[in-house]
Amino acid sequence: MTSVGTTGLVLASGSMTRRRLLAGTGLEFEVVPADVDEATLKAAAQREGHSPDVTALALAREKANIVSVLYPEKLVLAADQILAIGDCLLDKPVGREGLKSHLAQLSGRAHFLINGVILMRAGSVIWSYSDRCEMEMRPLSAHEEAAYVADAPDAVMSSVGGYRIEAEGIHLFQRMAGDWSSILGLPLLPVLAGLRQAGIEWRGGGRETG
Repeated sequence: MTSVGTTGLVLASGSMTRRRLLAGTGLEFEVVPADVDEATLKAAAQREGHSPDVTALALAREKANIVSVLYPEKLVLAADQILAIGDCLLDKPVGREGLKSHLAQLSGRAHFLINGVILMRAGSVIWSYSDRCEMEMRPLSAHEEAAYVADAPDAVMSSVGGYRIEAEGIHLFQRMAGDWSSILGLPLLPVLAGLRQAGIEWRGGGRETG
């Protein structure tokens, strides 16, 4: 776990993409990834009939709470992104066979990337936000699917859809509707507005410290 020093903002995420997005804003923050069993929590939410939007917020809240208990004096930012295709929620692919299964389900179809974001201090939610981005993968031939499964870097397994839209995954798509930072998993404009409400804003010279 990354140690936390004197900054007021903690990002409760192990996602390098979210770290890069937040770092790009110039804000100073530290990173403490929250260890959450996302698959189990998603399955429980589905059994209880929760919508993907509610589920994404619940997962983000769980991440924020884990870190906020450890650092109650800090403002904790946590986010989660869910992929919904019809009534099905996909988890991150497990191995190349899992990646193959993802492509078979997503090829030629539209799906939604749903974000839930939480700001928490001392165990209390002080701000929350959710949004949806519509993604449409182009129809892939059997050859294209096989080539992607064989050649895609292992890093795609860290993406819920089995693609990194900011890298090689862009070749799989024919349409996207949504803010780019939301598609990547951290809706920056709403997040920055929430942070300003909480008293954290850019004043120059900010940097990631953890």
